[in-house]
Amino acid sequence: MKKLIIIVFLLPLISFSKEKPPAFIAKIIASKSPVLIYSFQSALPTMPILEITDLQKAFQYTGQALTKNSKGLFLNHLGTGRVYKWLGDSQEGYWQRTDSTFYTGYNFLSVLFSVDSSIYSFGGLGFWYQNGNLRKFNFEAKEWNAKLLNRSIPWFKTTDAFFYIDTLNKDLYFNGIGRYHDASLKDYIDSSTLDKIYKINLSNETLSELGKFIGEKGSFVVQTPWGILTSKEKIIDLVNNQIYKLSDNVINNLLRVVKNSTNKSFAWEYTFWMDSAVYFANSKEGFDSIIIHKSDLIPMNQPAYSPETLQPDEINNKQKLFIWGSIILLLITTNLFALKKYLNEKKRNKLIQSESTSVLNYPTKKYIEINEIEKGLLKLIFTDSISNRLTSISAINNILGCNNKSIEIQKRLRSDVINSLNEKLSAFVRTEKVIINRKRTEFDGRSFEYFIDPIHFEAIESLLKD
Repeated sequence: MKKLIIIVFLLPLISFSKEKPPAFIAKIIASKSPVLIYSFQSALPTMPILEITDLQKAFQYTGQALTKNSKGLFLNHLGTGRVYKWLGDSQEGYWQRTDSTFYTGYNFLSVLFSVDSSIYSFGGLGFWYQNGNLRKFNFEAKEWNAKLLNRSIPWFKTTDAFFYIDTLNKDLYFNGIGRYHDASLKDYIDSSTLDKIYKINLSNETLSELGKFIGEKGSFVVQTPWGILTSKEKIIDLVNNQIYKLSDNVINNLLRVVKNSTNKSFAWEYTFWMDSAVYFANSKEGFDSIIIHKSDLIPMNQPAYSPETLQPDEINNKQKLFIWGSIILLLITTNLFALKKYLNEKKRNKLIQSESTSVLNYPTKKYIEINEIEKGLLKLIFTDSISNRLTSISAINNILGCNNKSIEIQKRLRSDVINSLNEKLSAFVRTEKVIINRKRTEFDGRSFEYFIDPIHFEAIESLLKD
């Protein structure tokens, strides 16, 4: 009996093997202050910081968010409710699970942050659902509690989404990205929220609309003490409604860090502000930093958004107009939906009749016969696209195995494979349009990134399952 008791007490020590934390995590652990850490969505085939063996393999690449507060350093595996705490120091330790949740699939692309000793999660998406939920981790019950807000605005991390946490006043600022809660309604976007600025007060759990964004957004890079640093090399101060541009010295350092990332086979996965500097980190490759002083901020003397102030009578009239407008819109939408359904059915029957002599007798296998390289490339671009990511040239080169070739050979190989794949996919979905599209990268207009339009997701998924 005595031996059994000893074994029970030793089990927690046996279950966890200590490890050396990545360089940037060691840097964060060594700091005595709270740290707000932004996690970009990890791209295949990047391995996560913490490999969770009892999760389905598909969840291993959904991204991991980090936050540090007075209670320690915590990791949330996105797509799940799991919360892990680092036990140890900057030299050695291990991740211990601190939650008891089991539900998965609701908070992909959400944002994790801390205020005081509390941990919050906001927004995200799941199966057919895009949410604007604010969740707070309950350390006693070891699970997430959703907060009842007066209004819910769908939000998740995209290239156009940004946020700011005012830890002093306990406010969360974010921009409307024009989405609808139910993603199964493919052709509907709630454009009324697009580019609006909202604020959630974490103390009284109320959401308020501040105004319409009028500045140049760019992509979110990191939160600084003065506002949001964006890819447009500006600081957006949502608390004081101001925009600053950066000094030439800081801009040159930013370009250096971005170039350092794009020229190698890795990209920055995390950013955070600490010790008067912006840190760009990769879990396997280390980190880089840029020092920014208040003197590097140059006021542009223009607001970030136009405030909206309505009198009580205006609010009541607006509510009445909204109700009547909604009723009329519902009637119009219902009729249009019925008409569209009728026209689509008529068009479909006509298409079937016109193609019956050429398509139905044609060997179907020809339309979907793709080789292993094409299949691997299609899987990569499709996986990135369903996670709202663009596929980079370097990732495509990895699939094609031509990283060590000359630029011209790389370009020709990419063009040949993508053109061949597009021909087969267009035949498969019966369209004259290309399925794999491309757009110029934000930081380098001479380079391209690739994606698949969401309207083809179902067809591509069925092809890959075959």
